[in-house]
Amino acid sequence: MSWVKKGPVLGTLGAVLLLWAFVFFFFDPVLKRGLIAGGQAAAGAKVEIGSVRSKWLKGTLEIKGIAVADREEPMKNLVELSRVAFQLDTSAALRGKGVVREAALEGLRLGTERRTSGAIRNPPPPSALSLAIRKQIAPAASKAIEVKSNAVGEVDAAKLQGLRKFDEAKAKAKEIEDRWKGKAGEAKAIEKEAKDIADSLKSIGGNDILKKAAAAADAQKRIKALIARVDAQKAQAQKDIAEAQSLMKEADELRKQDLNGLLAAAGLPTLDSQDLARRLLGAQTASRLTTAMKWMRLAREKAAARKAANPPPPPRRAGVNVEFPRAHAYPQYLLENAKISGTLDGMMGGALDLKGVLDGVTSNPKLYGKPATLTLAGKSVSGPAVTLGGRLDQQNDPVGVTVDFSGSGFSLAGTTLGDGEVGGTLSAGTAKVKGRLSSAGDEWTGEVFVEAAGVVLEPKVALTGTAGALVSDALKSLTGFNVRIGISGREDDLKLAFSSNAGEVVAAAMRKAVSGQLEAQKKVLEAKLAALYGDKAKDARASVDGLAAKLLGPLDAQKGALNKQLQDSIGKALGGRGLDKLFKR
Repeated sequence: MSWVKKGPVLGTLGAVLLLWAFVFFFFDPVLKRGLIAGGQAAAGAKVEIGSVRSKWLKGTLEIKGIAVADREEPMKNLVELSRVAFQLDTSAALRGKGVVREAALEGLRLGTERRTSGAIRNPPPPSALSLAIRKQIAPAASKAIEVKSNAVGEVDAAKLQGLRKFDEAKAKAKEIEDRWKGKAGEAKAIEKEAKDIADSLKSIGGNDILKKAAAAADAQKRIKALIARVDAQKAQAQKDIAEAQSLMKEADELRKQDLNGLLAAAGLPTLDSQDLARRLLGAQTASRLTTAMKWMRLAREKAAARKAANPPPPPRRAGVNVEFPRAHAYPQYLLENAKISGTLDGMMGGALDLKGVLDGVTSNPKLYGKPATLTLAGKSVSGPAVTLGGRLDQQNDPVGVTVDFSGSGFSLAGTTLGDGEVGGTLSAGTAKVKGRLSSAGDEWTGEVFVEAAGVVLEPKVALTGTAGALVSDALKSLTGFNVRIGISGREDDLKLAFSSNAGEVVAAAMRKAVSGQLEAQKKVLEAKLAALYGDKAKDARASVDGLAAKLLGPLDAQKGALNKQLQDSIGKALGGRGLDKLFKR
C-alpha cells in the first residue's frame, strides 16, 4: 500500500467528516430557518415550526409543529399541522432536483386561536376581499330588539310619511292636469288640419282613377302624420300618468312603514328576518368564507408571481442556462403525483382520515405545461365525509384557481352563533356543505350551500324583561337552518348574496309569541291611521285615477276619428268600389 499517498486520503476523509458534521449539526436548523423565512414572506404573518428532520439516504423530510398565522386576524392561525412528511426522489435529489412522490399530513386544523399575536412588523392592512365579505355578510351594528306592552298613544299626523306622500301624489296629478290644459292648442291644430284634409277629399271628382289615387295617397300621408302626432302625445300622457301612479304606490308603502313604526314605538317588534339571519350567522359565515378565499388567492398570487419571474426568451446567439437539458428531466422543484394521507381534526366531531393526490406543483409551470391539481377525500367510521377538488391553471393568463367541495356530517357542537346580544351555543347538530369557488385574476364567481339539521341551541341573550324571554324561547325553537352565498365580481367590487331561513324561523316564533299583543294593538293603530288617511288617500287616488280619463280619453277619441278618416280616404280613392270589383279577370 506504499503507493497510496496518505495526505490526499486523509484530506478527503476530513472533508467528508466536515460535510457530515455540517449536515448532522447544521443542515436541519438552516433548513428550518429558511422554511420559516419563506413561509412568512408568503403568508405575511408569523410561521412557527417545531422541528425539521431530514434523512438524505432515505430521502425523507419531516416537519413537526407547524402553525401559520392569519395576517389579517393575527390572534388566529390560518392552518395548523402537527406533522408533515415528504418522500423525495433520491435520484433526482442527487442531480439537485426536489421531486416529491409522497406526502403525509397529520393533525390538520383550520382557524384555531393563538396565545400570542401572529403579526409581523409592518403587517398589511385588511384586504379589499376581507373587507367586502365582512361588510356584506357580517352585520356592522344590529338594531336592538325590544318588546314592551306600551299602550298605543295619540298618533301625530305630522310625522306620518305616507300622508305627505299622498299630498305629493295629489299635487302631482293637479300639476299634470294643468300642464295638459296648456296643450289644448295642439289638439285643435290637429283637428283643423284633419278638417282641411277632409275638405280636399270632397273636391276629388271625375273618372280619372290615377288622379283620385294620387290625391288620396297625399291625404293618407297627411293623416298618418297626424296619427303619429297623437301617438306622441299619448305616450307622453301615459308617462305622466305613470309618474303620478308611482307616487301613489310609494304612499301605500310608506303607509305600511308608518304602521310598523308605530308598532315599534308601542314596543312590539316587526322583526326583519334577514337582519336576524345576519346577526345569528353572518360573522361565522364571513370568517369561514374569508379563510377559504384567502387560501385560493394566496395560491393564485404565488403562481402568478412564479409565472412573471420566468425569464424571457434570450436574444439570438446569446447563451442561456436550459432547465431541461435532456428528455425526462425535472424542473428544479416538482411535486408530481404525490400521494397525500393525513387527518383533519376539529371540524367533524373527531379525526377524519384523508387521502388524495397532489399533482403538478412546480417551480417552473411554463415548462411543466400542465395545471396543478388536488383531489382529496375522507370518511370516518361514524359517517362524516368530505371531498375536495382543486385546479390551479398556471399556464393561463390570468392565472386561475377553482375549488369544488362537498361534505356531510360536520359536527356543529360547540359552535357559537350570533352577537353579544342575541345568539347562543350549539350543543348538537350536523351540517352538510356543497359549493364551488373560482377565481381568474381578481375576478371571483361561486356559490356555497350549507344545511344544518338536528340543531340544539342553548340561547345566550343579553336582553332583559319580556324581550329576553321571547328571544330565548324563539332561539330554542331553532332545529335546523340553511345558508346560501352567491359570489361574483372583482375583489374591489365584490358582490355577495347572503340568504338564510334562520332569521325567518326565529322571527316567526317571536311573532307567534307576541301575536296577541301585536294583533290587538295593530287593530287600534290601523283604525287610527284609517281615520287620518281616509279622505286624503281617497282624494289623491281619485285625482290620479281621473288623469287617465281626462288625458287619454280625448286622445283616444281623436285617434279613432283619424283612423276612420284614413279608411274613408282609401275608399274615396277607389271610387267607393272594392278592390275585387275594380280589377276584372
